[in-house]
Formats: sequence, C-alpha cells, structure tokens
Amino acid sequence: MTFSLSDEIESLRSEAARFAADVLAPRARQAEREGSWPSSVLDVLRRFSLREADVPARLGGLEAGCVAKVVLLEALAGGDAGGLLAADQPGLSAGALEACPDARLAGELARACLAGEAQAALVVLDAEARGLARIEWAPAWPALRWAWLSQGDELRLVELTRAPEPTPALAFHASGGVSVLLGESPVLGSWPLEPGAGVRLRGHARLNAAAMAIGIAQAAFDATIAYTTERIVFGKPVAHHQGNAFELAAAATQLHGSRLMLRDAAASYDRGALGAGFWATEAWLQAIEAAVGICDLGIQLLGGHGFLVDHLAEKRFREVRMLGLLAGGRDAAESDVAGLVLSLPDALDREAEAR
Repeated sequence: MTFSLSDEIESLRSEAARFAADVLAPRARQAEREGSWPSSVLDVLRRFSLREADVPARLGGLEAGCVAKVVLLEALAGGDAGGLLAADQPGLSAGALEACPDARLAGELARACLAGEAQAALVVLDAEARGLARIEWAPAWPALRWAWLSQGDELRLVELTRAPEPTPALAFHASGGVSVLLGESPVLGSWPLEPGAGVRLRGHARLNAAAMAIGIAQAAFDATIAYTTERIVFGKPVAHHQGNAFELAAAATQLHGSRLMLRDAAASYDRGALGAGFWATEAWLQAIEAAVGICDLGIQLLGGHGFLVDHLAEKRFREVRMLGLLAGGRDAAESDVAGLVLSLPDALDREAEAR
C-alpha cells in the first residue's frame, strides 16, 4: 500500500496548484460576478487535459486515470471551484459514457463533449421514482444537449429538446445555473446494466465531486489557520486557545484522511476493482462531511466577518454544500452503500476484490 503520487501526477498537481493560486484565486469574486471563467482560463485547463484525463482512450480520452483526475480537480478547486462544473465535460457524466452499452452513441457524445461542442448532465434518480419533470439546477452550459439518467442498475439517455431556463445559482456562480425540463425529452436509449454497474458509474461522478470538496476544504483550512494564528484574543492567538486548537487538529485529521481515502478509491477504478463504486461513494460521504465541517469551522472562527462577501469563507461553504447535493445527494449515496455493505469483499484482500 502506497500513498505517494507518481512523478508525473505530482508534476501535474504542482503546476495546477500554482495556476490556481496565481490566476484562479485572485479573481474568484470577479468570476462569480461575471458568471463564467474567461477563455484564457479555459485554454489553460485544456492544456491540463482536464476533460480528457479520466475518459477511456476508446472514447477519445487520454485514459490518464482517476487518480490523476482527482488530484487535478483538488488542486484547481483550492484556488476557485466556481467554474469547474461548467469547464469539465463530460465531467460528472464520464462514468455514464463508459458504462453505456451502445459504443457508437457513447463515442458520439464523448467526441462532442471533449471538443466543447455540446454538454451532457448526469441525473441520479431514486430507485423508487416513477417519473421526472425537470432538473431544478444544472450548470448553465451554453450547449447542454443530453442528460444521462441513472436509476439503480438502469441507464437512460435523453435529448433535451427545450432550451434550459436560467435560474439563480446559489453556488458555483461561475458555472451559472439553469432549470431543465425532462418530461417531454425523447429517450435515445435505455439499457439494463450489470449488477453493481450503476453504483460504479455514480461513484465515478462522486469521485470528482469529492475531489473538488477536498480542494475547497484545504483552502478554507489554510485561510482559517492563517487568521487564527495572527488574530490575538485574550493575550494569545485564537488558534492557541485549547478548544479552538482541538477543533483545528480534528479538522486537519479529517481533511488528510479524506484525501487518502479518495485517492485510494480513485486507484480502485484505475486497477478495475469490482468494489470501486462502493469505495468512491464511501470516500464522497467522508469528503463532504469533512469539507462542510471545515468550512463551517472557518466561518465560526472568523466571527461575523465569515458571513460577509469580503472573505471567501461563505463562498466555500456554499460550494461544499452544493457538492453534497450532486449525484443524488447523501440519500442516494447512503442507499448505494447500504445495498452493498453486507456483501463487499475485504478492501485489503485484493484477490477477493478482483474476483
């Protein structure tokens, strides 16, 4: 078992972190006001191969692997995650592309998404749902054309025939927000998948969301440490008061543990492990819980200033809360875990996991 990154992925992480700190972070509020990232930022992300990293070569991607993708997303989100949902395509729907039994159709969608010509959303439906009228929020992609519907071990693809309606974005303002009508959308395909394949494709989406959450949480934690070690209250720094020190130590533990858990889950996809979807979902649950707690702690220790737009604390809190609603939210994630937890092989037994 190793937790170190390869030289290639570490180089990618370092370059992305530098770009996030030098370019994304200083203009985070400006991008939020404008509702998008500028073309110059998107050009750099293309050079990072953000879209292609976790897409299989047979679909036109680089097949660099899920570990490379989550490391890249985490580094970028540490600067500003606001535009990542719109910039990364196929993004959360990459797992649906890979799972689709219709190779021709999947190739068509992958080609359009990777070229920036069209976008596809992923919608996770409750296993007991009998119908769906609309997606109440999705990034305001200018070319949103398809929606993958994942329900249990069934996958459907619908084509959006009505233009999305603008809707206020409560987070990820640089990705915008739309409401999308689905009820009358023609179904291009509907496929029963192998048992467990639904959890696998949803877990793929959760990997990306968890990576962004950890990047945001790291930025929030760093800002909290910087403030609380400089701000003097009752004769010593805020961080040095025992209660605060204990909370910060616990936050650091949760953050580092979540990162290791996420990278191990991503590695399970790269080696083709059968339980990859389970571990990705577990990692997402842990990452979201840690990120929400860390961002909330930052607001509390900043005091009244934490609620003002003068600081990024409130923005980070909104974003991690939104990430907790994606891919079906916590209810869908816990339902997926509950369906597998009694029959999953031991994570340390690699031979059993491969069977």
